[in-house]
Amino acid sequence: MEGLAEAFEVVGASAEHHLEASHAAGLALAVTDREEILGAVCRGMADVASGTPVRPETRFEIGSISKSFAAVVVLQEAEAGRLDLHASVNAIVPWLGLPEPFGPITLHHLMTHTAGLQIGTEDAPTGPGALHRMRTLPPTTPPGERFLYSNDGWKVVGACLEEVTGRPTHELLQERVLEPLGMAASTAAITDAVRQDLAVGYAPMHPDRPVHLRHPLVPANWVVSNTADGSIVSNVIDMSAYARFLLAGGDVPDGRGGRVLSEAMFAELVEPRVDDGEGGMYGYGLWTEEVDGVRWVAHSGGMVGYSAFLVTSPDEGVAVVELQNGDGIKHGLVRAALATIRASLAGAELPAVWAPPPATSIPKAADYVGTYHGDDGRELVVRAEDDGLAARFGPLAVRLERDPLDPDDAPDRFLVPHEALERFELAFGRDDAGAVVEAFHGSTWFRGERYAGSEPDPAPEAWTRLTGLYRNDDPWSPVLRILLRKGRLVLQWPSSAGDEDAEMELVPLDEGWFAAGEIRDPRRIRFEGEGAGGLAVVAEFNGGSWFRSFED
Repeated sequence: MEGLAEAFEVVGASAEHHLEASHAAGLALAVTDREEILGAVCRGMADVASGTPVRPETRFEIGSISKSFAAVVVLQEAEAGRLDLHASVNAIVPWLGLPEPFGPITLHHLMTHTAGLQIGTEDAPTGPGALHRMRTLPPTTPPGERFLYSNDGWKVVGACLEEVTGRPTHELLQERVLEPLGMAASTAAITDAVRQDLAVGYAPMHPDRPVHLRHPLVPANWVVSNTADGSIVSNVIDMSAYARFLLAGGDVPDGRGGRVLSEAMFAELVEPRVDDGEGGMYGYGLWTEEVDGVRWVAHSGGMVGYSAFLVTSPDEGVAVVELQNGDGIKHGLVRAALATIRASLAGAELPAVWAPPPATSIPKAADYVGTYHGDDGRELVVRAEDDGLAARFGPLAVRLERDPLDPDDAPDRFLVPHEALERFELAFGRDDAGAVVEAFHGSTWFRGERYAGSEPDPAPEAWTRLTGLYRNDDPWSPVLRILLRKGRLVLQWPSSAGDEDAEMELVPLDEGWFAAGEIRDPRRIRFEGEGAGGLAVVAEFNGGSWFRSFED
């Protein structure tokens, strides 16, 4: 569109900064209004080995953005009278056998992530396999009580669709949504056949430690899937058509005529329903939140080697879609793109090129300064340096880092970019008054000079046989680690460091089971087998099995 060229130069420069701070090889971003794509920017490589650049036509996996596509079909079936959103899913799918210890679990609960189900380990590589395992993994809180994100719950949504229609989920999405919207380059199943025409997915090389920007990227493991929680392959051109469908209130855009959803059912789709506990409201596969004074209806997506973000601003009539082959939080870039296009359309001065803060920039660095004494005899000295922190572990000194794309997440946890120290974050603990009084690195507990807490109780001797590194072929979470620290057992998902659930204390339950994190969360782990030295061999977590490795 005339007059937007300069704005998209700014967006493109911002995308370059974003990609430098991402664990991704390439990205494509498009902005659309209700009528047409206003512009697109592409940066980086679709395939590093061949030197193939990302183009607007490049296809990526969009992950959980697929959930709203499935919700569209559910609402079509509900309007036709073939699905009851408030009936037990066991009544809809008689063979399912989903445990309901607290009362009926409904499609409404599943689509709002309030069924109380686990998120899913993805250790079962197929939808039917995951559903089979769910029969032995009951929810731990009543349906409707609270928001708890669950991919497995959306796999059940797909099973309900298949039961009432007699058609596979991916065929329904293709015929009911993709084709009517003219999304000809998109497909609703990830199969071996689409791999040849897809950006190569990339992941960091070391799944046994927190991700550092200096770690090389390698091609990610390949996953085949057709489940309703996230199996669509698309590009920014097609996804812009889906964004226009959302901006149009369920109508078919681009002059094609007709509606995919009635006005009443579209209102059901976008209705904010459940507080997610982080300032947003979740509906049926879409989030609603206010950002920069503007209402977003949006969803993020992640698959093995891919991540995505779709944001619509209904009140402004514009939307942004960003797809990339790798990981990396995209809120900063998308906010910057919207602000830039908003200014251009209003004839206002364009904002400056956006760039994330340096990884070494740490707000409130003075909070962490001090000397800490480890229970393994090591001394940790933390001092302010420029606008960040330097830490010395005995003779080793290093500048601490944080995720530049999500600097506000896990503010007391930092990367330690040194080959001898990088396997663990350096995490700080605060007292009830908010003062930093302790630190943790791996199994080591460091007491600060201001620590006045109680002494930890001795850990049971049997717990020492559980600690170690466990591996699995699960492409999502191939490594888990069990530590014994400050008298407590801790479960770590090393490559997810910085995420809310990347580290969880294990709470003993009956019959050898532990709760991972809060007891009310549906996360359970136990240990089996006995190897050399009496060490446990298998860690069974929520139906998946991880096996002891020779590594620490």
